[in-house]
Amino acid sequence: MKPTNPDIQHPPVSVHQKGSSFPVRRMDFDFTGFDKHFVDHDPACSHVWTAFQSMFPEGEQFFVDAVRSAKPRVKDEALLREISAFIGQEAMHGKEHLAANAALKAQGVSVDAWDARIGSLRRFLNKRLGVRSRLAGTAAVEHYTAVFAEHILKRDDFTDRINDPTIKALIVWHAMEEAEHRAVAFDTHVAIGGKHRERVIAMTVVSLGIVPLVGAAMLSCMRQDRQLLNLRSWARFARLYFGPSGLFTRAIPDLLRFYRKDFHPKQAQLENDMQRWAKRLGFNPV
Repeated sequence: MKPTNPDIQHPPVSVHQKGSSFPVRRMDFDFTGFDKHFVDHDPACSHVWTAFQSMFPEGEQFFVDAVRSAKPRVKDEALLREISAFIGQEAMHGKEHLAANAALKAQGVSVDAWDARIGSLRRFLNKRLGVRSRLAGTAAVEHYTAVFAEHILKRDDFTDRINDPTIKALIVWHAMEEAEHRAVAFDTHVAIGGKHRERVIAMTVVSLGIVPLVGAAMLSCMRQDRQLLNLRSWARFARLYFGPSGLFTRAIPDLLRFYRKDFHPKQAQLENDMQRWAKRLGFNPV
């Protein structure tokens, strides 16, 4: 029987990984018949998330590869437990986003080609880059996801626009867990001798690459959805994400915090918003 809470399809089973400070939630969303225009019933406002989602399964695996490669060099037992929980959460994210991508494909929008491209990039980077470089890149991308998570969790004016309850639960659950494990890659990079300048270089490379990658994937989704020339939808997208109060506009100052020498991911205060959403989504006590 499904719970009465309309924001979630399935109450998760939550377990701690060997005494870590955050849990791994075993999710199993039912994406059958979800609304592919799940933000504001609008194609462009929705397909920017579809574009991000196309990169999550292989991207999450890249993060797992990086922290797992570093584990033999980590001596701190508490951090090792956090790494194990991080791997568990990221594996679950990949699983659920693969399922969402398959359901989206059934509605005529396939991101298989982008999933394959990111997979090829992951294998190339794993082969060519050392552990510290891959961890620096992971820390940089994790900062992006943590900042977007922070704004999603705090901005009911945005989450109220997500009209499909399953996708809303998926996005908020993922945001919560990105906030929970936001420091793991950063702390692991520091623990194995990573330097601030390495993270700065990685953040710059990631920042230069993320916009064209997501933009190209979004254009592909809009074309497949036969909405590429929907100028009204593009205008709504620009206002919602890049207007004066836009989700992405408001995130820019927080993204730039990464460049400060005294930056640490745990400086963001998110606990109250995470507890509020955990209650709203009906998450089991952990």
